[in-house]
Amino acid sequence: MSRRLAALCLAFCLLPAASAAAATTQGGATHKVTPEGGPLDLVAVSLGQTEGKLELVLRSTKPITPQLLADAKGGQICTVFEQGSRSPRAVCVTRRDGQWQLRLRGKRIAGTVSRPRESELRLSFEPDAAKLRVGAADWYVAASAAGCAATKAKQAGQQRAPWSGLASVLASVLAIPCEYRLPRVGTYAGRVWRVVVTGCRRDGASQVSRGPSVKQVALTYDDGPSIYTAGFVRELDKLGVPATFFIVGQLVSARSSLARQILRNGSMIGNHSWNHANLGGGGGGASSQLRDTNAAIRRATGFTPCLFRPPYGSTGSDLVRRVRAQGMTSVLWSVDPSDWRTPGTGAIVSRVLAQTGNGAIILLHDGGGPRSQTLAALPQIVRSLKRRGYRFVTLTDLLGYSERVTLSK
Repeated sequence: MSRRLAALCLAFCLLPAASAAAATTQGGATHKVTPEGGPLDLVAVSLGQTEGKLELVLRSTKPITPQLLADAKGGQICTVFEQGSRSPRAVCVTRRDGQWQLRLRGKRIAGTVSRPRESELRLSFEPDAAKLRVGAADWYVAASAAGCAATKAKQAGQQRAPWSGLASVLASVLAIPCEYRLPRVGTYAGRVWRVVVTGCRRDGASQVSRGPSVKQVALTYDDGPSIYTAGFVRELDKLGVPATFFIVGQLVSARSSLARQILRNGSMIGNHSWNHANLGGGGGGASSQLRDTNAAIRRATGFTPCLFRPPYGSTGSDLVRRVRAQGMTSVLWSVDPSDWRTPGTGAIVSRVLAQTGNGAIILLHDGGGPRSQTLAALPQIVRSLKRRGYRFVTLTDLLGYSERVTLSK
């Protein structure tokens, strides 16, 4: 789950009356028009959302060949989004440098283009690539076959020729179009929805202590939320990196707005027991602590964690089984600077840098005691590891977990 998606993702639903839940898994309605003939005879289009991306399907009565959309000859199919007084956003598919490309205002944007059949194109791109905002969004499709400008100029010249009346009528009837618009007049109504992350789906091992061996690391903070947590959230936002906060259930209600802010800023929340008890022996009491903490987090944020960190790192097979039964992974760590002992900012930084490798899970604390040293160490840790080429991600991203989302206005 990317930082951007966890913080605020946009999804597009073609059906204004469709439910948010349906829009997370279903595409948009198919809109059809009567064929007009010509080389790029678009007759159907649909626009929907799948897993946070917009998906546009374009269908023609004839093969949509690379030659028809050659950029050098003006070939393109553009989906134009209109939102209030803002200038329209046109995402265009064209063929350039031997590749299908998506372009916005002349610049290439990330996305995929496929041709599952000769007469169909499927486009997929993140909604913020089109610079869309949450709210109503009207849209239409405008297409131009390669060489269309030359064809129009030729037709204009023919119309000026001193033909007989009958010849003029025949020329008008037989004129082949090279530009297309769906709908022919007006726009299709739609809406850009806010994607709200309500949870995550655990996958893989029941207990982990590090991620895959790639150039990514995850900062994790335990024992909050506390009086120091807001400072960590602000500093992470300033640095442009996410973290994962393992929070104590009984502390959530007093700082519920802060818990929501953690998620809004693109960081992740995990379960750290109800009262920081040693749950290593497992048993029914451990299950109750897990369940009560998740319930408190859900009441405060609408989010249900899929990560659990055992207090003190105390764990066992029964506890791991109970964690898994509640849809969570038990998470330990690979980097421990013992910041809870307050050894000094310099020591915290040097220990983290010395221990960090690919896929590292870094254990730090934002609660449970004075944490000003750990907060002061944060920018130094981030900048140093970025210079080494590491990318900071949430634990769910590091482990490759997917998110549970719903859409809202």
